[in-house]
Amino acid sequence: MGEIGWPSPFCRVGPGLCQSPKPDFSANGGNSTPQYQYAPGLGVWGLSPTAMWEDQPGTSFAAPLLARECTFALARLQNVCERGAQPFGVAVKAFLSLTATPPTDNEAIRELVSRTLGRGVASAKRLQSPISSSGVMIWQGVLQDDSDIARIQIPVPADWIEESDEPFLRLIVAWDPPVNAAVKQLWSTRSVSAKLRLNPDAPAQRTSRVKSHGTYPLLERLYDLRKLPEGFEVEGDLWLVEIGYEQTAEYHAAMIFPPQQRVAFAAELFDRGAKKLSPQAPLQSLPTSATMTRLSIPPAISRMPVVLKSPI
Repeated sequence: MGEIGWPSPFCRVGPGLCQSPKPDFSANGGNSTPQYQYAPGLGVWGLSPTAMWEDQPGTSFAAPLLARECTFALARLQNVCERGAQPFGVAVKAFLSLTATPPTDNEAIRELVSRTLGRGVASAKRLQSPISSSGVMIWQGVLQDDSDIARIQIPVPADWIEESDEPFLRLIVAWDPPVNAAVKQLWSTRSVSAKLRLNPDAPAQRTSRVKSHGTYPLLERLYDLRKLPEGFEVEGDLWLVEIGYEQTAEYHAAMIFPPQQRVAFAAELFDRGAKKLSPQAPLQSLPTSATMTRLSIPPAISRMPVVLKSPI
């Protein structure tokens, strides 16, 4: 559209299936002249069918670029998994969603950007080179069934909350549920919920922003850590995240799915005020942070196949 970072006229426009927030991410597919013609230097470097490097533009380059970042993220998360364990794809999706960079913040095209470029450009670089202005945590696990609730303690330094101008926690949860094409109004058959609590006895924190879409398997929460429930005060450095799921639709009649549900979240602590106080030093000084070096996995992994029913 003539401006760097603006959507191309060839971008696919969302929303997607069941009014889902598509696309999730975007990537640079190169550019063209005002006459939509190719010019050297405007494209993306890639391999031709003859295995020669060439510079060509095209929206088809966007998907491979995103897949590359997913691969980099999986490889780096694999380094923090115990032997025999693997990072979940939903953990990568949650992290990339949390750290994606919007290509432009121009108010004039904000609505167009949200419908064509999604959360922006995904990158795995922060897994290798974290930024000092915020603190990011990643967790993954398995819910055994719809009555199971995962309770995860996360470090939130009380001193940092006290000294920062506007302490916030951003939480993104992702999961990979079964789907059923017969239920056309729903994206999936399971809906995951997430709650943040000051302690197990405290009511759930009220979110400053709810960015989710029904049963689409990604939800976002933004919490102002100064707005505590009435009668409660920050007493320690550990908060609680609770995650569970509920059945929202029937499975496909010809299939039986196991009740286990993989789920992951990525959380970020940051100061939104003028001070921009980094939580890194307070986080690293907590004893519990020294133990947060491995992705959590269930004690016994049972890989149950999808069972196909015989026609009656």
